[in-house]
Amino acid sequence: MEPDCNTLEHADCTRENLLSRIATLIDEELARSNDPPTSLLRIEAIACPSHDENPRHPSYQRRILGTIDIRSWHNPPSQIVQDTASASLPSPPSTDSHESPACVSHHQRESQTLEPDDPLATASTKRRKIVGGLRLAKAATLQLETPREEASPEAARRLQTHAKSIPQRKRHRHVETPALRPSSWDKLVQGIWEQIHGPVEFSYERLDTLNAAGDIFRDVSSLCLRVIKASRFCRSLEVIVQAHWIECFDASVEAVLQRQPATSRTQARKLILAEACRNFGWAEKYLRNRMAVWRGYREIKDVGGWVTLAFAGAGLYRYCKYRIGFDQRSMSQLRRLRKRFEVAAGTLHPEWPKLLSVIGVSPDHQYYGHPHDWVVQDEGDPVPLAATYQHQPGPFIYRQITEPVIDEDAWQDMDPRRIWHRGPCICAVCGRVQSDEPATNQCSCFPDLYGDKTRPRAVQVFRTKDGRNNGVVACCPFERGTAVGEFIGRITSGLSGIDVMEGRVGENTYQIWQGREGNFTRFINHSCAPNCQFQKFVWLGVERVILVSRGIEAEREITVDYGDRYWEKLEKRCSCGSSCCRFSG
Repeated sequence: MEPDCNTLEHADCTRENLLSRIATLIDEELARSNDPPTSLLRIEAIACPSHDENPRHPSYQRRILGTIDIRSWHNPPSQIVQDTASASLPSPPSTDSHESPACVSHHQRESQTLEPDDPLATASTKRRKIVGGLRLAKAATLQLETPREEASPEAARRLQTHAKSIPQRKRHRHVETPALRPSSWDKLVQGIWEQIHGPVEFSYERLDTLNAAGDIFRDVSSLCLRVIKASRFCRSLEVIVQAHWIECFDASVEAVLQRQPATSRTQARKLILAEACRNFGWAEKYLRNRMAVWRGYREIKDVGGWVTLAFAGAGLYRYCKYRIGFDQRSMSQLRRLRKRFEVAAGTLHPEWPKLLSVIGVSPDHQYYGHPHDWVVQDEGDPVPLAATYQHQPGPFIYRQITEPVIDEDAWQDMDPRRIWHRGPCICAVCGRVQSDEPATNQCSCFPDLYGDKTRPRAVQVFRTKDGRNNGVVACCPFERGTAVGEFIGRITSGLSGIDVMEGRVGENTYQIWQGREGNFTRFINHSCAPNCQFQKFVWLGVERVILVSRGIEAEREITVDYGDRYWEKLEKRCSCGSSCCRFSG
């Protein structure tokens, strides 16, 4: 509420008349308002020369006389002002900003002195509970301040923007174990493994126009999938062709040097570069920038082979553009992974060499069959799985299967792992419907193993160096709680003296034997400090045994604890090498 600037022009400036005039203005303002008072009343004053017609000039100083909470009034304003006539009017320190009462500092509030018997002391004490920078003041009555000497311009108070002067919200600190983040090189290698073990297809169908009369969403989804396949195919082909172009460019430079021995290598490169600019129709600077990236493709191909370029993905461009990790250590690691990439790509994607047929080359090695029928090693070429068991009597025969096989001699046509036979299958963990149909399945406890999102596990069988024969290495990291794989084999009973997994459902005690058929879980070694564990899980009413990760990093061996019963009557020692080994003695 601000009265007209000419209202008090000729008023008597005595103390009593000034207070009376203020009370009259408050009564008139409240009389004009039909609504009950619901806010604070702030009384301000501006000191200016009497002859000035613009009292709001920015050079004049605005003074805050006080604040009144008009919501709690029970008496007329004139009576409240008359009751406080004996108190001194405030004279706050000078400031160059239009400071509101809410912005008055805590120290300024503490400088207000009131008598103990003054009814305003209680309100002032309550206000001291609300302290800090920019919080709204909740005054109960007119706030008065004791007269104080006017501060000099150098000592004028201003709003402080320093972080320590503003109340800060308490931050919850999450204590986490320090861990190194994967580098760009590690992300590139992990991306190659994920592409190899992912749903990548190096073929695409002819793109047809959409049929407006059909199901538009289904048709556009099908078109989108075909475009993605075509884009993925063309992206891999583009990288391979560009790397091959660099090889042809370097070969052309060498040919010029042989034909013209007097020509320097720099002159020969400029000659071939000018010819390439004419062929592409590009400026020399633009072509040089592209060649810098393409040369990175060629360097990776020389170390990791063509398979690295085919499955590198979109991140390869950024990696070669900024040349992050082009050091001896990274290239040595890529050279060790080359054979492993070729085994996984050749067995999971046997059609990928068709990319190389475009440029007239063929892969160095081609591997066929199941990816776990090959045993990789750090030094040397991969070997067949049977070759690693020549020390055992008789031929080694092992068949890779994806579903358990019921031994008919032991169980006829009954599955001893089945818990119920009828009705919908509800997951005991999440309480949702389980189904092999994508439109019906709602359970996502282990989507990589069961349901509509299953895919090959990113693991390989490798040759150990400490005499434990074969083991299983993780190509990609497995987060804690994710499934590594299902323990699959022949469901039988009555075996003794050999390694089996025992289970029981009701009165049926069954055994899972992986001697002649199963999956990669057969080759997972024991460790007294394992990084995964066995866990039972019911899928479609049948009890399954799965291996759940405890947090497995990439390029780490996958291990599990076989249990005390396995070592009770076994005449050999544990060679896990962990500091907490229980069976080494």
